[in-house]
Amino acid sequence: MIKGLYITEAGMTPKLARMEIIANNLANINTTGFKRDKAFTMALDDATAATEASGTSQQELIYEATDFSEGTLRPTNNPLDIALQGRGFFAVQTPDGVRYTRNGNLQLSLDGTIVTGGGYPVLGANGNLQVPDVQHLQAGSIHINETGEVMIDKQSIGTLRVVDFADYMAIHKDGTSLFRVDPGTLETSALGTQTAIKQGYLEDSNVDGIREMISMIDVSRAFEADQKALRAQDATLDKTNSVGQV
Repeated sequence: MIKGLYITEAGMTPKLARMEIIANNLANINTTGFKRDKAFTMALDDATAATEASGTSQQELIYEATDFSEGTLRPTNNPLDIALQGRGFFAVQTPDGVRYTRNGNLQLSLDGTIVTGGGYPVLGANGNLQVPDVQHLQAGSIHINETGEVMIDKQSIGTLRVVDFADYMAIHKDGTSLFRVDPGTLETSALGTQTAIKQGYLEDSNVDGIREMISMIDVSRAFEADQKALRAQDATLDKTNSVGQV
């Protein structure tokens, strides 16, 4: 009976983790460049066989993975909004080192440096990209072509550093729209025949609100079923103890 309580509890723990992941996906449904997460759990044919001598079950949340599929490109008509059509990431400089993002909502700092919404410099092929004489910059004078070249009044100031990775399992979230990679992970240039930059667009999150709500309902019902099973086993255990005391 005690083992049954452990098995039921072990089945509830990954459901709680899945619920947290789904809730986070829904909370970021409107976050530019956000990528939804998925949870993978161990499927056991015989939960009793997985119970160790200590009485604890081996069923657990195995790992969390990110879905890097492309989100919908939304037109904004803002020349400092850019989106990637295809694979790849923009490289940005942060206090913790180089990070990568799909969020192309760019801005200009006071000295003309092109930065992210969080204030991190966006990297070009040769370092930071800086707009000269930013105080006299006119609207519509910034042009970013599909190959990542940034033009100010038809004068090039550099090319955006857009990279890709062969192994997406080496990419990990560092906040809502930033990513880091494992040390030693090789990066390649993403721009080419399969990837292009779209100026005046932003990439929405790839979260499907309806699908996430359905998943949340399914997980919630399964968790409630486990709660009922747990209460039933607890009630049976109480009765057994009562009989033993008579």
